[in-house]
Amino acid sequence: MDTRVLSNFLRVAETGNLSQAAAKLNLAQPALSRQMALLEEDVGAQLFVRHRRGVTLTEAGELFRDRAQSILASVEQARAAVSSAGRDPTGTVTLGLPTSMIYVLSGDLVEAYRKRFSKVFLRVHEAVGHVVEALLKEGRLDAAILIEPRAMPGVALTPLIEEDIYLVGPEDAGLSLDAPVAPADLADVPMIMLAPENHVRSKIEAVLSRAGLSLSAALEVEGQPLAFELVRRGLGYTLLPHCAARAEMAAGRMSGAPISDLRLGWTLGVNRARAGAPAVSGLVELVEEIVAERAHGSQWHIPAG
Repeated sequence: MDTRVLSNFLRVAETGNLSQAAAKLNLAQPALSRQMALLEEDVGAQLFVRHRRGVTLTEAGELFRDRAQSILASVEQARAAVSSAGRDPTGTVTLGLPTSMIYVLSGDLVEAYRKRFSKVFLRVHEAVGHVVEALLKEGRLDAAILIEPRAMPGVALTPLIEEDIYLVGPEDAGLSLDAPVAPADLADVPMIMLAPENHVRSKIEAVLSRAGLSLSAALEVEGQPLAFELVRRGLGYTLLPHCAARAEMAAGRMSGAPISDLRLGWTLGVNRARAGAPAVSGLVELVEEIVAERAHGSQWHIPAG
């Protein structure tokens, strides 16, 4: 099967529209439609449902999409391995980083990778944790740092570090690093909530729910920087992993206290189809190296109590 056909199939699946896909591929739509029809005939299953607005994948189509992504990734891995034999790795590596990583890891990791693998084009997707996880599940990332993920097909998971979750408030809120707060106390403060998919929020909501309690929502925002600004203005409190709160607390712009017996685990996820590529394995080694260095030097992992 021609890899170009697989690539074209993925483009159609991505756009959900044959005309748009054909334009992006610089092909005539009838030719692309015929190509997809022959592909369905070749695999012996209907891959698309055609409708007025475009096309959507059938259940068989979704399965075939996952296999096609894996095949193309393997071809790219083989190509990269052969081309890099006897010389520095080349190609493109795509990394996903949650927003919180900017305070302890992101800049240093990108700089170190560029210095070590200068011929590799590094593409970084920075987003909230659940978005990064979704991108890795879809096969759009080679590696990503994740928050306590469940097992994912085609993804190797390696635990990196655990840290405390903090209640963070205005500078004059009186919160202390030496005085942990009980989870039940969180129900009594006005909370600046992040999105419902936020891992910290969902974890604490589950804990409170078991006790018949809930968070007191003052307002909800999508981004962490805005949440910081609103906390500094005294509009409420928020919940953050230690790495995200550390710099603001150290600068005295916000105060914080660890939440008793509540920690968050960070995990490195790697696309198995790309794990053997030298540029990807080099990235994995570098992530583990920097995390170990940060933890050993107490720049990241500072447990409560």
